[in-house]
Amino acid sequence: MSKNITELGPKEAEFISLFATKNNGFFLLEEAVQFWKNRKRTYDILWRLEKKGWIERIERGKYIIIPLEAGPQRTWSADSYIIASFIAEPSAIAYWSAIRHWNWTEQIPRVVYVQTTKRKSRTHLTIFGVEYGIVTVSKKKFFGHIKEWRDGKACLVTSKEKTLIDCADYIQRSGSIMELAKAVKEAAGEISWARLADCAEQFPNGAVKKRLGYLFEKLVPQLPREAENVLEGWQQGLTKGISPLNTAGPKSGKISTRWKILINTEI
Repeated sequence: MSKNITELGPKEAEFISLFATKNNGFFLLEEAVQFWKNRKRTYDILWRLEKKGWIERIERGKYIIIPLEAGPQRTWSADSYIIASFIAEPSAIAYWSAIRHWNWTEQIPRVVYVQTTKRKSRTHLTIFGVEYGIVTVSKKKFFGHIKEWRDGKACLVTSKEKTLIDCADYIQRSGSIMELAKAVKEAAGEISWARLADCAEQFPNGAVKKRLGYLFEKLVPQLPREAENVLEGWQQGLTKGISPLNTAGPKSGKISTRWKILINTEI
């Protein structure tokens, strides 16, 4: 974004100064209406401030103040975690973005994946040149988060254990089956196996145990005893039917009877 800065009127300056100090500069249309006391006037002023380069519309009814640090050309970007927490409530950084957060991949995801329980009219937004993918899940799948603090604001990210579960649930959102495989190898020595077992038990899709169980056994030569116990427990309660290893892969391949998995992608 590049816009030329122009002078503010006294009331506009008061508005910018007030809202720049609240909620990391983010504000809602209704908050602006309360300040200006007139809805039509508010629309006109917000349009003018956006043209001047003092605010940016994030999505319908949601705005951010562009700070003075943006300089004369008003070139600015904001922390993607903070934007994610503003465009959806509740929300958490998840899937491939969480894999990157935990340093399990060297790839930079093209999309910031935002998990939420609230359905949005738009599932893809581009804000300050960054693409956001908004994924609506059931409340049963929305759990297992840790807090990350960004500029004084708490943002949620899926825990290491829940990240593996989510990505095994929806392979495409993990980047690819190979990205999930790399994450499994990296995570094996970092995760709490007890927490992973709890997450898998709570998660309403039995296929995640099949996929993760198969990948852990195939990719990690020496699993700790705690991990072996968890995988043995999963073995005792696998859901019926054969699940594909790669949900984006072909419908043919060898079958692992041990894990009830269709191996439709070689790892």
